[in-house]
Amino acid sequence: MAWQQVAAKAQAEVRASIPEKWRLAPSVKYDKPDATAIVQNCGILTPRQLEITSLGVTELVTRMKQRTLTAVETTEAFCARAAIAHQLVNCLTAFFPDEALKTAAVVDETYAQTGELVGPLHGVPVAVKDMYVLRGHKATFGYISFYERPPAQEDGVLVKVVKDAGAVIFGMTTMPQTGMALETNSNLWGRTLNPFNPRFGSGGSSGGDGALVALHGAPCSPLSSDIGGSIRAPAAFNGLYGIRPTSARPPHGGFVSVTSGNISIGISIGPCCHSLSDLKLITKQLVTHPTLPNEPSCGPPIWREIPTKPTKLRVGLLLRDGVVEPHPPVIRALLHTADKLRAAGHDVFEFHLPFDSWEVALTTWPLYFQTGGKEMNATMASTGEPPIPAFQANIDVFKPKELTVPELWKLNTQSATYKHLLSQAWDRTAASDLTSGDMMDVILCPSAALAGAPHDFPQWWGYTAMWNLLDYPSVILPVKDFKIDPTIDLKDAAYEPKDNFYDRKNWEAYDPELWITQPMTVQIVGRPWRDEEMISACETVDSVINPS
Repeated sequence: MAWQQVAAKAQAEVRASIPEKWRLAPSVKYDKPDATAIVQNCGILTPRQLEITSLGVTELVTRMKQRTLTAVETTEAFCARAAIAHQLVNCLTAFFPDEALKTAAVVDETYAQTGELVGPLHGVPVAVKDMYVLRGHKATFGYISFYERPPAQEDGVLVKVVKDAGAVIFGMTTMPQTGMALETNSNLWGRTLNPFNPRFGSGGSSGGDGALVALHGAPCSPLSSDIGGSIRAPAAFNGLYGIRPTSARPPHGGFVSVTSGNISIGISIGPCCHSLSDLKLITKQLVTHPTLPNEPSCGPPIWREIPTKPTKLRVGLLLRDGVVEPHPPVIRALLHTADKLRAAGHDVFEFHLPFDSWEVALTTWPLYFQTGGKEMNATMASTGEPPIPAFQANIDVFKPKELTVPELWKLNTQSATYKHLLSQAWDRTAASDLTSGDMMDVILCPSAALAGAPHDFPQWWGYTAMWNLLDYPSVILPVKDFKIDPTIDLKDAAYEPKDNFYDRKNWEAYDPELWITQPMTVQIVGRPWRDEEMISACETVDSVINPS
């Protein structure tokens, strides 16, 4: 069977899994901003379901505990909304609402019998990325050839963590072929659209997660993953909260990959969601994984509660990395955030990286492709499917080759050097404050060089992938009152792009009219293993820029 036929079959199966009562009329098209309006006005969801699906994780669990909601009613509502979302933006690779409703019924029965919640995610309906080992279903990682594999016989470790916490899994979400793209597109499943603008992508590689959560088809994505920006780009382009924890804190097992032996840059698992309180709740569950205390793929299951938030933050403002100039609204959002923090009494000062960001990229990309990408290429070649444009663009720039052992050791040594340089630069920030001697708490920097990316656009990964190489935890925070304004966010006609492929492409693409509907976010970076302190600082920043 040709790969095109496999793809047609796979996509048809997902469409067929949507019950008739949740199907949009053929006349409904998502061809202009924004998809949320279609979801809310299509007439499929009842007022009660619209109310339920507007709630976040914490509120849902609270209401189920109070018995004003049941897991079954909650699951039914989110499954209906997820079905609508998929028909608009193509965010699911599998959908099994009947199975989810049976699971939800067991959750309700357990609560009725014991009076105790199953766990912190009691009855919360979620979908998991198309890479996780989920009993009874297959993970394809966006590859045509993986579609022919049999379903998993048991749950992987990360699926167990969220199931043991009480979550109800109703589907699997799209990701790009190879997982190495900041746009979610594959020959197998097609392209996932941005809910704010169908001409843009939803980010990657957790783009199905981002689009689904943005449209409230799920209250969170508990198991998004990130090795170069794959949680943070979808969170940024969909206006969500997202975290890339220190890589070794959550477990690492239970997902498919053709490059699982490559451990120079650790993959990180974390949620995308609609609030910082939900982000903290889920991250704590992933880090502590209480039902699997001896899991060997991560650090000790310890979470440190930070008793008080700092009254005065010291924030290092990193506006640009010297390789790709962020678009004007990205810079303005950072300055807007900095101004609000200063007005609230916090100390914000300019911070500069102690190394060349292009040199960091020249270390990062060979470490991603230590064999020259031969496993990925062989997997694609086995069915004749071509690489997607967003993947191929970076391959054409960095031209990875198979490394010798001395070459690999040299790159690993260089990675360690960058880590030490940044740690030393961070320590030196204490000397810049002569009154208190306090060190910088966090870095405030761009989530990306742009607020969203047109389809197949060759994106610069530097603003996210750098933190993967260095293994510094980071959070994406929405700036909810910020709107891109074509009368303010003008393109600087005098700017001359730098002499690299990415800066020229990024600058030439900018037209504020195209980005006007996109949400805006900023990125907060903390120190390795200090995820709790970083989240605490984010709570302070969030309360300033997004007051309730």
